[in-house]
Amino acid sequence: MKSTSGNCAGMPRRDFIQLGMGGLLGAGFGDLLRLEAATASAAKSAMNKAAAPGAASGQKPVNCILIWLDGGPSQYDTFDPKPNAPSGVKSSFGAIPTNVTGTHICELMPETAKQLHRSTIIRTVAHAEGAHERACHLLLTGWTPNPAMVYPSIGSVIGKELGPVGPMPPYITVVNGSFAFNYGNCGYLPNAFNPFSVGGDPNDANFQVRDISLPGGVDIARIDRRRGLLENIDGAFRRFDGTAEKASRSTFYQRAYDMISSPKAKAAFQLKDEKPDVRDKYGRTQVGQGCLLARRLVEAGVRFVTVNHSGWDTHSDNDKACKGWLVTPLDKALAALISDLADRGLLESTLVVCMGEFGRTPDVNALGGRDHWPQTGCALFAGAGVPGGQVIGKTDEKGAEPKERPVKPGDIAATLFANLGIDGGKVYETPQGRPTRIVDDGVPVPELG
Repeated sequence: MKSTSGNCAGMPRRDFIQLGMGGLLGAGFGDLLRLEAATASAAKSAMNKAAAPGAASGQKPVNCILIWLDGGPSQYDTFDPKPNAPSGVKSSFGAIPTNVTGTHICELMPETAKQLHRSTIIRTVAHAEGAHERACHLLLTGWTPNPAMVYPSIGSVIGKELGPVGPMPPYITVVNGSFAFNYGNCGYLPNAFNPFSVGGDPNDANFQVRDISLPGGVDIARIDRRRGLLENIDGAFRRFDGTAEKASRSTFYQRAYDMISSPKAKAAFQLKDEKPDVRDKYGRTQVGQGCLLARRLVEAGVRFVTVNHSGWDTHSDNDKACKGWLVTPLDKALAALISDLADRGLLESTLVVCMGEFGRTPDVNALGGRDHWPQTGCALFAGAGVPGGQVIGKTDEKGAEPKERPVKPGDIAATLFANLGIDGGKVYETPQGRPTRIVDDGVPVPELG
């Protein structure tokens, strides 16, 4: 029986704070006060970006879809099969040619092999964090873990810097259960920059996105009456307080109202509106329908979408897991996403990234599994101007260490930011007043620009 509920690190040590629309409408007054400044900051950031020299150039804004392989994928059974390595090291599955001459990947990925002309593989993502929790923080934030500080995720930074488009939140996660020890969250930023999580399994016949429908007995007219009451209360307080806090709260509530009352926002989540053959192309799986939902969300203006594909912590029965519920459905979903975006003219404005927190050991253990291996792992980039047909980095004969061109997690984060028009060297201020760069130690990978 497959398990996609977690990994060997056990339960996360932090409760996952979800900021859904129900939370927006029912937030306590203290929470709202903390959120107001974040709303004002996002608005100011958007205004500054509009006034920036490059904003008037007509350059199309770039969005991002991250397929997160939670638990750490085997590089041998995905993008670096090492067919000439000794038995017990190389993948049990064969290596197949792709549509890029000289590039081979695991035979479990025949559909992705047809999309390599639009993709770049990195085979040498290397770091020193062998524990899931620390590695997730490193890959999802671009910062080495620090017990005194949780840094904001890449998605939260992008949401803060680029702001929302219309009624849609700027950052959405498509997950089923907990996600990466909360390191996909806002870190030290205000809670307003947490992702909106759709919850549930998009492949479930009864799948519904929480918090975008009004609870029973509440309709838009009733919400309008509540808004009127709030405006009256704010008007009374403004006579005594001339600050911008009330305006910030009004903006905050307006965004919540826009989402629950917007037909366009609700329509973006309706997978049932897709033709059956399109849904079949992505695969009737959690990751397949998650990637299809991600495509619909970026079409609707969402800046950053994370699709969580969990279960990759294969300490036992690695081959069974990879063939059954890990690599096989990923292959179909990833290839369909890239080709679908290309067919719709969206690939040039959508960066697709596929990665996890680390790779797996060269040697198969006694349980037929592979253990944690941060020394090298793989990632795939496609779209948003990334040149296709490239392989960055080369591992040694056993696939154990980078032989050429190691890439740091900070480089991955810096590349993501650069491709979306964000300066990774920008400095934020932590709640303690400490100036801190968005990315700790990393530069954009030149081949991906």
